[in-house]
Amino acid sequence: MTERGKRRLLDGRELPVHANHGLRKVCGCPRRIWAKCPHPWHFNHRWKGRSYRLSLDRHAGRHIGSKTEAVALAESIRLAIKAGTFAVPTERATSPTLGESKSGLTFEEFGQLFIQGFSRDRGKTSWDDDERMVGTVMAFEPVPGRRLGDRLLSEVSEHDIEEFIRHLVAKGRAVSTRNHNVQLLRSMSRWAVRKGYRSAPFASADSDVIRRRKEMPRRRRLQPGEEEALLHAATPHVRQLIIAALETCCRQGELLSLQWGDVSLDRGEITLKAQKTKTREHRVIPISQRLRGVLEMARTGPDGEDLPPTGFVFGNEIGERQLKIKRAWQTTVLKAHGHQPVWIRKTKVGPGEPCGPRLSPESQAIYKAINLHYHDLRHEAGSRLLEAGWPVHHVQHMLGHANLSQTSTYLNPTAIGLQESMRKLDETRAACKLVANEADCDPRPVRKADSEHPDNLLIH
Repeated sequence: MTERGKRRLLDGRELPVHANHGLRKVCGCPRRIWAKCPHPWHFNHRWKGRSYRLSLDRHAGRHIGSKTEAVALAESIRLAIKAGTFAVPTERATSPTLGESKSGLTFEEFGQLFIQGFSRDRGKTSWDDDERMVGTVMAFEPVPGRRLGDRLLSEVSEHDIEEFIRHLVAKGRAVSTRNHNVQLLRSMSRWAVRKGYRSAPFASADSDVIRRRKEMPRRRRLQPGEEEALLHAATPHVRQLIIAALETCCRQGELLSLQWGDVSLDRGEITLKAQKTKTREHRVIPISQRLRGVLEMARTGPDGEDLPPTGFVFGNEIGERQLKIKRAWQTTVLKAHGHQPVWIRKTKVGPGEPCGPRLSPESQAIYKAINLHYHDLRHEAGSRLLEAGWPVHHVQHMLGHANLSQTSTYLNPTAIGLQESMRKLDETRAACKLVANEADCDPRPVRKADSEHPDNLLIH
């Protein structure tokens, strides 16, 4: 899709505006491969204050594969809308009554309305994650050959939702992934009733399947020498992000969205604005000497001049934003552990699966065995601060948690840290024994109050 200009957001960022003819896909595949992606096209158009959203496959009654065919069909729909002859989906796309939703709104069309009216309109920072999960739900086939998204919203039952959750478990998805999908489906179910799309929810509170499961907190810490191996194997961009995560405790999204206008090397502070943090809370992070060196090197562009305040700190060489580092991170982890990753591209893609390159089965198995995620660097950073003697409420602020119970799940002392604490305890005991063997000496440490008032000393 060709770029036809840029638009500026409220935070100063500029995003490209593509001439996509009102077409998009909700499969989670990168935009650059939509033309080759086998997933269905979706049409989105707004005319005279009304929104029109529909699946081209469902509208045409067959699969629309090529982009050329999709563009032609979208143009014909657009002309019909402007001529006033395409009025059937109008009320469904804006605010349908219950009778209209029962008569023809599909589950996939409802999912698109949910993303727009719930995830995006309330300012959720991870609305794109919701969109990807909704795409996976809609692509699920309870009955072979029939997608769940093609069913009428009124036909979706609790049994269908339970089958989808069981499908995730059967594919070996993590408990956290399962819980995210359960939470999303419950939100969709409540929103459908609240907005009048259904008279009853499709996910009740009585189902044991559609319920969150307890997650085991991750205990992965960097092993001795592992940090050095990661930094040696990483590209300059990933190396900067590794150091930044270990020095700031920030989330990946917080670092990738950080702009130079939010960094003050003079004050030694990084300001995380509320609209860029997961908890919607303003946060100020101090800059360590190690991180300062990274920032001073990254501040200069290829022309030798400092990047503008709107430039992204952990973007490319000219300050453009980088959205993801998943492939670069997996490559770094595998190389750091002595394995050269092999990337392949599937010729056939199943429902809900992304189309981009992925690790070969052998490389994927090794990466899974290493079991090191980029988010683990955040756990590592918080645990290091605690081991260095930081007050726990200061660590809580660095992590950006709303309560200490959440912070406690991130703080995992290493065996080395525990042994160091035990060594200090042994040294204290040895010093106490040495003092106790001296004549006329109380082995207990003397408090300041006791030294000022000798009568307060208690002799046992």
